[in-house]
Amino acid sequence: MNADVGICIITFKRPRQLLEMLPQIKERTLYPNYNIYIIVDFESDNLTLNALKESGLIEKFPINKVEMFPSPEECVKATNRCYSIGEEPYFAWLSDDMEVEAGWLQEAMKCMQAFSDKQGLVVFKDGIQNGKNACAGLISRDFIKKDLGGIFFNKIYIHYGADLELFRKTRLINKVKYCPSSVVWHNHWAHRTKSGKKVERDFIYKQSMKWRKRDDDILEKRTEEGFK
Repeated sequence: MNADVGICIITFKRPRQLLEMLPQIKERTLYPNYNIYIIVDFESDNLTLNALKESGLIEKFPINKVEMFPSPEECVKATNRCYSIGEEPYFAWLSDDMEVEAGWLQEAMKCMQAFSDKQGLVVFKDGIQNGKNACAGLISRDFIKKDLGGIFFNKIYIHYGADLELFRKTRLINKVKYCPSSVVWHNHWAHRTKSGKKVERDFIYKQSMKWRKRDDDILEKRTEEGFK
């Protein structure tokens, strides 16, 4: 049976989180027809690839492809690469600091079927954005081709802004649904204190912040222009 959904996981130097995440996806993804793709943002030391190989998880799970992106710290491009290598009608993307609850994909697919043409964007209950962004979600590939001009994450961004542009564009044409019964917690394990605040000592978070203002400025301008 051909898979309906390609589940993409984007990861960077957090192999422990990834190795905890994969068994959860297998146990809690009740929807049967899916493939998994893992895109590793560039790591010169092969930390994540080595950990995956040693774990033996690749052989145990429906992982179709593991690939390391060839250039460093390119979050948007890495996510787009994961989108481009699958052929399933629907595509779900997650990051390595997310935790799925039982039935998450099954519920998201139910919400997808509520669109009149069964095409659009579905966003999860994540404990942070809860229907206000598309930092993770489920989307129809045909919808991207027909309604978004073939653009998933706009490559004009580096790290911030692409997910918000995607969400705002789909909201403008009434093609996004918030699905609170599909729960994918966004935990920010690696860079949050007990109070819930991000901390500057986390290397990955600090590296990404250098692009924040640049991407925010682009997003503000494109929002004013109606994303044209």
